[in-house]
Amino acid sequence: MSINPFAAAAQQMLLGAAVRQNHALEHATIVLLAKKYPDVRLSGISSALGFFVFGEVPVEVVLPTAQEALHLLRTTQPELAVHERCGTNLAVAGMLSGLSALAVGRLRRPYSTANNAILASTAALVLARPLGLMVQRYVTTQTPNETMRIERVIPMQIFGVPAYFVKTDNPQANRLFG
Repeated sequence: MSINPFAAAAQQMLLGAAVRQNHALEHATIVLLAKKYPDVRLSGISSALGFFVFGEVPVEVVLPTAQEALHLLRTTQPELAVHERCGTNLAVAGMLSGLSALAVGRLRRPYSTANNAILASTAALVLARPLGLMVQRYVTTQTPNETMRIERVIPMQIFGVPAYFVKTDNPQANRLFG
């Protein structure tokens, strides 16, 4: 049973369990593919319906690699859910540096200088790395539950870039409440 479009949209907007679990599986799959194909630049994006893998890898390796990633996340390597180059880290860095510069700008003279805004933004960027990883661990990813399964891999081209949509189903996570 696939998730209905309204629940999928709500999951996306509310960062529901289906999105967070697919996000974890996306990271783990990309880590494993990167080990097999170290010279290929890989990226991904997740949704409530599954996730995309962007990069030039053979289509026949994507499904078994995603299945291996799912197994490892559930058993011995749940840490594969967190990835250094995740967009969550970039979002955290952007928010922290923007808020710190804004805070300095609201201070009274002589503290509201460009030097202090730059200093505050730099300090925010230093804090952003460990905080971004923490936000991934506790907010934007979740270890896939036992009902998640990988249905299929759909190869495609997006703006000339090879991409694969890994379609998942997760009856337990698809429910919005409960």
